[in-house]
Amino acid sequence: MSESMKKINADLNKNYELFGKNYDSSFNSFLQRDLETTARKTGGWVSGGNRLVLNFFEKKVILDPFLKKIFILPDYSEELTGNEEMLDQFISSIILHYVLNADGSPLQNEWVQYRELPDGMFYASTIPGVLEPAIKKYATDGPGFLQRMGKMGSIKQNDFKFAAVLLPFKKFPMLFILDEKDEEFDAGLRVLFDRSASHFLKTDIIKTLLVYTIKRLTG
Repeated sequence: MSESMKKINADLNKNYELFGKNYDSSFNSFLQRDLETTARKTGGWVSGGNRLVLNFFEKKVILDPFLKKIFILPDYSEELTGNEEMLDQFISSIILHYVLNADGSPLQNEWVQYRELPDGMFYASTIPGVLEPAIKKYATDGPGFLQRMGKMGSIKQNDFKFAAVLLPFKKFPMLFILDEKDEEFDAGLRVLFDRSASHFLKTDIIKTLLVYTIKRLTG
């Protein structure tokens, strides 16, 4: 394991611990919000009068106020039936961060690098290490990269040979651009964010979401 990946895993472990400690208080903060307003700000919708439904990558998730849990909904349903998969606290905490931080700002339709986000320079040096596993996996497999992205709900971008936009959340797009290895250059992977990104997630949580995304992309 590279030193960069060791550092990333150490940071993730800290987030696991922090998310676990703050999970209940985060859910309680969500319960104190007006649900219709929260739905509007996040791009979600209200189900059953007291539950929030959100798009999360290629799935729909529902926040249950009674169990204080988040579940993946089947494609055919927007209501809990008792057979849903429950998300773990780590992923649930990322979703709660989005719910609590989203202010409903419109997309600015301007792509920026991570370091251009507020406080992004503090973490920017770690981003290449986060992307490294995906670069290694898809260095000579652009079609495989697009196929895997497609399974995660991406939208292919024709401005580049191997590029697609992922939507972890409806109002939080991420553009991934893969450059395959050739005789002159090594493979590379860029990730860009809409300039409005900080209106929906804090910059350190954006990095955590990116790590989760890369793990899914390479898993």
